Amino acid sequence: MDIEKLWGILYKERNTASLQELPENFCEEVCEYMEKLKEEKGEADERRRELVEDELRNAKMKAEDIIRRRIGKIVKLASSGMKTGPKGMLEEEERIFEGVKSHVEGGKERIFALMQGDKEGEGRREEKSEKRELAEQTAKEVKKTVSVKNRDEELHIVRVLEDIPTFMGTDGRIYKVKKEDVIMLPKTNAEILCKRGVAMRFEGKTNKMEGVSRG
Repeated sequence: MDIEKLWGILYKERNTASLQELPENFCEEVCEYMEKLKEEKGEADERRRELVEDELRNAKMKAEDIIRRRIGKIVKLASSGMKTGPKGMLEEEERIFEGVKSHVEGGKERIFALMQGDKEGEGRREEKSEKRELAEQTAKEVKKTVSVKNRDEELHIVRVLEDIPTFMGTDGRIYKVKKEDVIMLPKTNAEILCKRGVAMRFEGKTNKMEGVSRG
């Protein structure tokens, strides 16, 4: 794996509606590539070190973009009612597909039950303002974690249960999320949202960015 191959994979993912099939050992290859860059950075002189740092930063951004785009496609397919996942998914992506499909199907059943006179939905309007306030408090607490600035922090996949005001994650990225979004968040942010009850974590967790199972 190298920066040119990463760029080629990202280009295809950007320009095709379908999910492309990744190399069989994609995550391992990216991990080895980044580890190699880190070793080279440690042995390089000052001028070369800057170039290696730039390449490493570039590689992380491209790898992250690839996985984010793939997750977006997977979530869309899973929520469309597709029974089986598309070919070429990574193992973690298969879990995302099954998780989203399960949540969507469960949500449909609950909505149909309410349409048929189920009274469970009564009283939810009274909770709405309380949940909005809780979401705002969550956003404030999330912002406090920005000082951590840990770009290698472990990532978790969560489903957002309530609209949340825009916030900056501990990875320095700006997150704009809405109810029912399925996204990857740094562990610190994910734990805060789940603790507050405005997000739900999917089973399994991603590795650090170097492992690039961010997805």
